[in-house]
Amino acid sequence: MSNPYDVLGVPQNATREQINAAYREKARIYSEKNQISKLDELNEAYDSVILNAGSSGQRQSSSSSYSYGYKTVNNYDDIIAKINAHRLEDAQILLDGIPESSRDAEWYYLKGTVFQMKGWLDQAANMFATAHGMDPKNGKYRQAYENVISQQSGGYKAQRSRSSNSGCDDSVCSMCMGLLCLDSCCECMGGDCIPGC
Repeated sequence: MSNPYDVLGVPQNATREQINAAYREKARIYSEKNQISKLDELNEAYDSVILNAGSSGQRQSSSSSYSYGYKTVNNYDDIIAKINAHRLEDAQILLDGIPESSRDAEWYYLKGTVFQMKGWLDQAANMFATAHGMDPKNGKYRQAYENVISQQSGGYKAQRSRSSNSGCDDSVCSMCMGLLCLDSCCECMGGDCIPGC
């Protein structure tokens, strides 16, 4: 592998913030251009630099505090970088490694974000609700919760009434409504998700 610092485009004495910023920017560019091999090389370089920084005592941000390799303060740069690069399994592993006693509202928000990106909307709603409950003044948590609830209901804010005589399983109806919505959006953009509909 090439020099990981060169791959990231940072000097060897770069701070963690500089490394994370460079990683996020290059990951965004490679993702947009669908350059998978470059993205893989970038991920490998990032992991190598971060691991070396932790073992060699390289200069780290004074705002970060680490316990057994995981952040114990509200600084989740590594996890956010993984989420932004769509490395959801890696982000989930890092999140799960944080002790329960250190899990704050931001932890629940990020865990909800991972679940939402995986399409696990019930779990995402639970995580966002917990984050919002822990910090009700944070609009980001409230908005995330409202968005996932809206996503669960097919884009409608109001709950549909459930009637035992409707003859329709609510999950099937939700799926059908979601597909019809998707088809409408695709047709607006010149595509067709459900031919003939």
